[in-house]
Amino acid sequence: MGIIDKIFGKKKITKPLLDSKVQSFIGLEFAMYLTWVEDTTKKSIMGKELERRIDLFLKKEKQLGRIKDYNKDDVMMINILALASDTKNLQDTRKKNKLDYRWPKFEEHIGLKKK
Repeated sequence: MGIIDKIFGKKKITKPLLDSKVQSFIGLEFAMYLTWVEDTTKKSIMGKELERRIDLFLKKEKQLGRIKDYNKDDVMMINILALASDTKNLQDTRKKNKLDYRWPKFEEHIGLKKK
């Protein structure tokens, strides 16, 4: 046992279960969703709340059979991708293409809002 293991303990190393392309698309979708949330509520969702919403989305997609499985590493990667995206560009794209109708439906899909 090395000094690092003594200090930090041995951790089981896992890797994401979703394909990186799938993570990227979901990350962009969440980035655009974040711009809508900020524009409509004047609040930002980050950290645990963003992770919770990503988890809700992935649970729903798994339930519908669109993805096989995911783990917390997938949630973390999607979170990073969403927060690292060019917010201004996505906000302009969202408005230009009139995509705001999607986000209330998205929140219903993941169970945040009721029909």
